[in-house]
Amino acid sequence: MVTEQSVEKACAEIGVYTDDHMVDEFDRFFQLQPAVCEFIVELTQGSGQKIQELSLFLSYVVFKAIGIERAGNVDTVEREDIEAAYRSTESWMNQLGQAESAQLQSTIAASLNQDTEPFLLQYVISELNEPTEGGDDLNDEEKGEVFFVLKTIIASVGQPKRRIIEID
Repeated sequence: MVTEQSVEKACAEIGVYTDDHMVDEFDRFFQLQPAVCEFIVELTQGSGQKIQELSLFLSYVVFKAIGIERAGNVDTVEREDIEAAYRSTESWMNQLGQAESAQLQSTIAASLNQDTEPFLLQYVISELNEPTEGGDDLNDEEKGEVFFVLKTIIASVGQPKRRIIEID
């Protein structure tokens, strides 16, 4: 599990990047996690540049925090991992959709507390509640879309790795 300290350290490091350094970091992120970046671009294609850029940036922060926590040992996420995480996130969202509005908050809180990466999800939620760089607030639908993308990405990192066994 990624600790709160790793998330804070990742944010602090990113906060002092120059524009050129940030461009280099994104190039590196796209090279190291192509399936993640492709997934985000595909899923957010019709949502506008603001949603796409925010989803990519938050994903970069998530992977930066994971890298800090794991001393640089971050596996490349494969498309199959993302697809499995997508189905899992979709199922989770459907369960939330069935909760009565009176119990929705407690259902979400209980679910997030059981999540394998609560500090990463808390970071994403706190960022979604902040105004964007342009000073605009995201509407609830936009927040939900970015959250769905990031919950899927975070879950994809935790997917169990499949082993291929050859039988003679």
